[in-house]
Amino acid sequence: MLDTSDERLDVVEGAKYGCLQVLDDGAEFLQVVQERISNIKEEKEEFLRGVKKVTKIEETEKQIIEPRDVYKPVDLAVCGNLFKLDSYDQSIKELLRKKEIKHYKCRCRKCGKIRYYSEETLQTEPKVCCKPVYCSSRFTYSIKANNANYNKRKKYENNEAVCLVNDKEDVIPADEYCSAWNDKREKELFKQAEKDAQIIAAIPRKNAINYDKDYTGLIYESLEVLECVNDKLESIPIPYYTQRHQKKYYDIIVYKEYRCRCYLCGKEKMVTCDKFGIFPPTGYGYRAYDGYWSAVSCECHKISSFQWIVNDILIKNGINYRVEVTVDGVYGIDNETLLRYDFAVYKQGKIVAFIECQGEQHYKPVTEFGGERRFAIQQRNDEEKRKYAKEHEIKLIEISYKNKKYEIVESILRNNHII
Repeated sequence: MLDTSDERLDVVEGAKYGCLQVLDDGAEFLQVVQERISNIKEEKEEFLRGVKKVTKIEETEKQIIEPRDVYKPVDLAVCGNLFKLDSYDQSIKELLRKKEIKHYKCRCRKCGKIRYYSEETLQTEPKVCCKPVYCSSRFTYSIKANNANYNKRKKYENNEAVCLVNDKEDVIPADEYCSAWNDKREKELFKQAEKDAQIIAAIPRKNAINYDKDYTGLIYESLEVLECVNDKLESIPIPYYTQRHQKKYYDIIVYKEYRCRCYLCGKEKMVTCDKFGIFPPTGYGYRAYDGYWSAVSCECHKISSFQWIVNDILIKNGINYRVEVTVDGVYGIDNETLLRYDFAVYKQGKIVAFIECQGEQHYKPVTEFGGERRFAIQQRNDEEKRKYAKEHEIKLIEISYKNKKYEIVESILRNNHII
């Protein structure tokens, strides 16, 4: 290793520094930089011409932000969908700064790639021509970690053979890195993967809630449970540390994963077995007003806690039913929108009963639901539903919000011979 003090290197063509061999006296790098600067200037002009076709630009404006679909730069590094006009000038300034520092054309003796490095980089005698090094810029309360990251940034500040990355997951093989480093890193990752696999295999497995139940074929609210696509879906291993700083893992949870489809909108979604269930939010929430809910539903329609109570009772009793049911001829006030019954109970493919969960807005004006005007419309809609049920001799069970309690709702459905 050469001394990295202030004494200058006598860099000559053919000299070797670590894995690098110098190929010229630094003249080619000046040509490369000048060519890139020219390309960026051309791109800037082309960008401005493209933007002027879309919007008027004031000559004094320096912070114009325009969408990339107006013009996509090639030589300018752009992040995201937007970039500033000043980015061109900043990129040119950065290249001019590099141009002031003499860079030699070098070839890596391990992978054969051509790169341009400064004298300071050659002094480090790199073992590979380019590699990533993890150095976090995130805030941490650890003084030791902050000092370590600071020292690492200072160490590699002028070493162009090292690329500092902000995420450990980015320390992986890539085309821009030395092939020799890529090969070595691939072997390290393979060994680490084998070691991790052994550790994970030894972690105890624990079945998730509802794992022993089979939900295939179940109608759950508006979702049809079509099939179990994976009965060995495992959670990600989660580590924890003991007081002696020993790394251990929590038990891995094993799930069944089901493919479900909403029969109202046709959307499909994947649901794990632990999500099935209709629950009150607390141990004291057995009354309807405490809010029943479920993690399994479709976003195409809203579901009240009142409706979840009815869903729970119908599912537990194995009743064939559908939600948000429309029938021909029952329209809203616009005579175009079909009205929906909350529930329809089927026997032998025919509707034998409708169930309606009637909230407070069905009996009196409620500001939250539109006040007097909406109440008048609601009364008209409810009457249309009653009329249809009576004409077709279908039982209509209207459950008032005053009876919004699990035991009462269950009793009403039992007295009407639904369950």
